[in-house]
Amino acid sequence: MSQIQKIRNTLAARDFRLLLLSTFPGVIGEVADFIAQGWLVLSLTQDSALWVGIVSGARGAGHIGFAILGGVLADRFPRKLVLVNLRFLRAVTLAILAILILTGNVELWHVLIIAFIQGSADGLMAPSFNGLIYDTVGPTKLMNAIAYVLAAFHITWAIGSVLTGHLISSSGIWVAYALASVAFLISMVFLKIMQTSNTGQVGEESILLNLIQGFKYVAKSTPLRALLLLSVLTEAFGFSYLIMLPVIAKTVLQVGPTGLGYLTAAGGIGSLIGTAVVAALSDYRNKWKLLTIGTLSAGVSILLFATSPWYELSLVLVGFIGFSLVSYDAAINTLLQTISIDEMRGRVLGLYGMTWGFTPAGGFAAGSIANITGAPVAIGLGATIILTYTLAVIARMNGSQTRAQETLAGTDKEST
Repeated sequence: MSQIQKIRNTLAARDFRLLLLSTFPGVIGEVADFIAQGWLVLSLTQDSALWVGIVSGARGAGHIGFAILGGVLADRFPRKLVLVNLRFLRAVTLAILAILILTGNVELWHVLIIAFIQGSADGLMAPSFNGLIYDTVGPTKLMNAIAYVLAAFHITWAIGSVLTGHLISSSGIWVAYALASVAFLISMVFLKIMQTSNTGQVGEESILLNLIQGFKYVAKSTPLRALLLLSVLTEAFGFSYLIMLPVIAKTVLQVGPTGLGYLTAAGGIGSLIGTAVVAALSDYRNKWKLLTIGTLSAGVSILLFATSPWYELSLVLVGFIGFSLVSYDAAINTLLQTISIDEMRGRVLGLYGMTWGFTPAGGFAAGSIANITGAPVAIGLGATIILTYTLAVIARMNGSQTRAQETLAGTDKEST
C-alpha cells in the first residue's frame, strides 16, 4: 500500500480527524506553558537551576500520582468527556497564573501549586487521549495514526516554541500563559463535537479494585513490564533534558527567550522528520528493534548536546534528539496498546502515562545535580544511564536468542 493511501485510510475516520485537529491548539498550550514556566522560575529565583528542577518535580509528582487513576477513568467513563473537563481545568489555572503575573502578585509558591495541578491534569488526561486514538482508528491503523498525531504535535511544538519565545521577549511572560489558556479552550471545541463515546470496559467494581486489577495484569506480563521500565528510564533520563533547556540557553549558550524558543523548536523539527520516517515504517514488524535503535540514538545525541558550548551545534543536536525519541515514542505506544486486552487498555495506558511524569521528576534530579556540578554534567549523566541500560537490554535480548537457537539445535540433534 502506498504512503498516500495509508494517509487517506487513516484520515477517513471523522473522529480521528477531529482528535488530530484538537492536538494543534492543545500543543500550543503545552509548549507555551512549558517555556514560560522555566523562564518564569529563573526570573523569580535569580537563575536557580535547583528551583527549575523543584518546580518541575512538583509537576512530575502530580503526573505520577494521578496517571494510574487517569487509566481507571479512561476505562470507566467516556474518554472524550474526561479530556474536555481536564483541558478546561488547565485553561482556568493558567489564566489565573497569567493574571497574577500581569498584576505583579505572582510568587514562587503560586508557580509550584499550579505546576502540580497542571501535572495532575496531564496525568489524568493522557490515558484517555491515547485510548481515543485506538477507539477512532482500531488496531491495524494504530501506528500510522500515532505517527500523524506525533507529526501534528511536533509541527505545532516547533511553531509554538518560536512564537512563545518572541511573545515573552516582546510582551512578557503573562502573555505566554494567556496564550496557553486560550489554546486549551480552543482544543475543547474539537473534542466536544466528536461522536465517539466509549461507555467504559469495566463493571461496577470500585476504583480501588480497578487499580489493583491493572497492576496485577501488568505484573503478569513480561513484555508490558519491560516496556514500562524502559519508559521510566527514558522519560527520567532522556526527555528530562528539556527541563534543563532554559538553564543551558541562559547560562551556557548565553541566549535569551527567543534563542530558547528556537532551541526548543529544533527538537520539534527533528521530531517532525522522525514522524515521516515512522509513518513510512508503519508496516515494519520488529517494533522492538525500532524502539532500541531510537533509544540508543537519543542517548548518544543527548550526551553530545551536553558537551556542546556552541549554539548552532546545539540546535542541530537537539534536532537529532527529537528525531531519535520520536521513533521510541511511536514504537512503545503501539506495542503497549496492541499487547493489552481491550478491558485493560486504559489502565495500561495509565501506567504508561504515569511514566511520563518521570520527565519532570527527572528534571528535579537534574536540577539538583546541576546546582552543584552545572547543567551539562547533569544532562550527560542522564544520557550515560540511558545508553548503559539500553545496551544491557540489547545484550540480554541477544543472549536469549542465542540460548533459544542452541536449545533448538540440541533438540534437532537428539531427534536425529
